[in-house]
Amino acid sequence: MGATRAASIAVGLYVLHNLFYAGFAFIAGWLADRFRKNLMLAVGYALAAVMALSIILLPLTVWTLVGIFILGGVYVAIEETLEDSFCAELVSEEHHGMAFGTLATVNGVGDFLSSIIVGGLWTAFGTNVAFCYSAFLFIAGALLVVQCDHQRA
Repeated sequence: MGATRAASIAVGLYVLHNLFYAGFAFIAGWLADRFRKNLMLAVGYALAAVMALSIILLPLTVWTLVGIFILGGVYVAIEETLEDSFCAELVSEEHHGMAFGTLATVNGVGDFLSSIIVGGLWTAFGTNVAFCYSAFLFIAGALLVVQCDHQRA
């Protein structure tokens, strides 16, 4: 496959990812109003783990990548929708501003650190180790969120 075709496929994969992200965000919100938010968020994190493990375990064909990018879009839709709404469930309304600010700060610091750590693992040990580390964190996050008491503080 030439560079032009590879670039076209890459653009197509990101378009597909964004379509599933945009299309599923509303559905994730609708589901969050009907099911426990911590369980929905855990499902999202588990999908991300499946995505990471798929990169490690499956042959990386264009069709495998299509599935992985679809999973990624659905995961991001769930995560973006549910993290804030679950946070709102955990604290009283008069603390929403501080809670959302704290969540955004933790997410920002986490994004920064994960870029360094996963990038370092990728550089030093390859993609399998980097994605295995990511999958482990997604699974740990799913298990922690499932156990979280979601009664309002």
